[in-house]
Amino acid sequence: MMAYNLKQKLFSITLLFCIIFSPTETASTFSHYNCTTIKKFSPKSIYQTNLTTLLSTLSSKALNHGYYNTSISTIDEKEDTIYGLFMCIGYTSNCGECVQNSTKILTSMCNLNKEAIIWSDECLVRYSDRSFFGTLEESPSWCVKGSMDYEGPLKGFNKMLNSLMLDLVTQAISLLKKPVTQAIKTSTGNSIKFVLKRAIFFEDKFLYGLAQCIPNLSNDNCMKCLNDAINYLQTSCAKGKIRGSVLYPSCVVRYDPYPYFEQPIVKSEENEVQSFKIFFHVLAPVMICSVAGFFFVYYLRRRRARKNLMYHRENFGEEITSEVNSLQFDFDMIRLATNKFSEDNKIGEGGFGDVYKGMFPNGYEIAVKRLIRNSSQGAVEFKNEVLLIAKLQHRNLVRLLGFCIQRNEKILIYEYMHNKSLDYYLFSPENHRKLTWHARYKIIRGIARGILYLHEDSHLKIIHCDLKPSNILLDDKMNAKISDFGLARIVAIDQMQGNTSIIAGTYGYMSPEYAMLGQFSVKSDVFSFGVIMLEIVSGKRNVDYNGVNSIDDLVSHAWKKWTENKQMELLDPALTYSFSETEVSRCIQLGLLCVQENPDQRPTMATIALYFNIDSIDLPLPQQPPFYMRGKIESKVASKKTMSGRPRSYSVTRF
Repeated sequence: MMAYNLKQKLFSITLLFCIIFSPTETASTFSHYNCTTIKKFSPKSIYQTNLTTLLSTLSSKALNHGYYNTSISTIDEKEDTIYGLFMCIGYTSNCGECVQNSTKILTSMCNLNKEAIIWSDECLVRYSDRSFFGTLEESPSWCVKGSMDYEGPLKGFNKMLNSLMLDLVTQAISLLKKPVTQAIKTSTGNSIKFVLKRAIFFEDKFLYGLAQCIPNLSNDNCMKCLNDAINYLQTSCAKGKIRGSVLYPSCVVRYDPYPYFEQPIVKSEENEVQSFKIFFHVLAPVMICSVAGFFFVYYLRRRRARKNLMYHRENFGEEITSEVNSLQFDFDMIRLATNKFSEDNKIGEGGFGDVYKGMFPNGYEIAVKRLIRNSSQGAVEFKNEVLLIAKLQHRNLVRLLGFCIQRNEKILIYEYMHNKSLDYYLFSPENHRKLTWHARYKIIRGIARGILYLHEDSHLKIIHCDLKPSNILLDDKMNAKISDFGLARIVAIDQMQGNTSIIAGTYGYMSPEYAMLGQFSVKSDVFSFGVIMLEIVSGKRNVDYNGVNSIDDLVSHAWKKWTENKQMELLDPALTYSFSETEVSRCIQLGLLCVQENPDQRPTMATIALYFNIDSIDLPLPQQPPFYMRGKIESKVASKKTMSGRPRSYSVTRF
């Protein structure tokens, strides 16, 4: 008991020291005010009396509300009516103090102005002699940007930032359609609809984004306001900066490398001299508080640890739910983006579903895969699988942005690739010359890295099951990115079982054990990779889908040329003057190693990566590939059940 009383006394002493010696700063960080009109009112006029009443009302209401609007007028003087509101940013815990400080600043700085607005990190306060409730207004505006430029590749940073802004908009759309009772609540208990989002931009570094509209704004006006603010933020306001905000009277958009919603007063990098002054100003009180608080460290840490343990146990399920919801897109938004899934927007089809090009209102382009409807998988299982797949991130994988599961639809949303797919270049008489040997060799190695990540380096062991050139997409630098990975999991084909009666691959790229028996493993993907490698070298398809060549396929032809020591005749004639004979020969030999009939004789992707990285390693001699038994394989394949009854030859998927 005495020990407990001692702790209480010491704690009181510590608080007293901190209160006495700590600097007296306002809780909110001042950003910007604007006395927006030249219209003035007379001192001691009815308008000034109404303004005083209005600001006092707003300050008092902020103690229990996150948003409030009102008007003040007298019965006989309608022309002196004044309208006002405040809105606290959704994450703040200091709404009342922020509004009180803001009204004081407006009273001082906008003396005798009939209209004014002030933004801070935690709230917005505004008044005017005209009614503006529910009206979309983007002027006056204020751009807040950091002084530091992003030091890495700007294109990648802008792409990531654009994706973050897209996530904010799409989540805002979903939130706007919910009733107010489902909106996120502030610490004051009032429902304020806002969106917070975190995105990784380099290893363990994050960007934190915010989007919020004035609550009485219509859904359409809110979305227009957010889109306009985001466009302004990215194109001119804070282009290339590591932090930025756009403040409109009707909405606010912000991104920052600091988690400002956990600590609303964000440390700024803008002025080193100012930072030194602040440091000097708080040094003495911090040292005093630290010494006095030393006696409580052990006690407080133990107490906090117990609370954190209880919190994580209770909220683990909520965190997973939050992650899933952050990936979920609204069906109407996807339908609008794809022009109601019109045929004009259709860019591909395959065993798992059709693919459409889409565009959000802010101009961000997406690829939408509308999955087939014969999956027995439930909504919860589907969401969990999507969450797992979305966490797979690698430079040679196409990014999964999210999903939609509404109206019996299961839809996946991917980043859009403007350079389309590998087969668009490889098998086109007009485009295949654009692929130099250097570009092809780079693509081969990129595909290998992506498959290796799926097989061994990701938190899941993913077998693709449908590797082919149309599923190899190309970014703006012609880097290979594998798409459709994880779809076997998402549509509930058990990849760990090792066999299935549902064949999801494409004839010509399937290993014989998968095509005939439904048995698959990582070596099934190795087989497909070998076929793709031979196609990249030769510029020819493995299987002639028109049936013109009914005897030889590419793999058989490559084997013949290899045994005759004429493998260089396999090379695409377009590459006559620009290739490395050593690289070409090794790719052909490695391709034949990958397509051996016995899965155990095929190399793993780790071994393949080693072969690419160390040229001095001699490759084993390949054995005869299985396509001399093509007739037997094809007849057995025809008897197997396919995904949704679709044929094995699919049209090109072009993102």
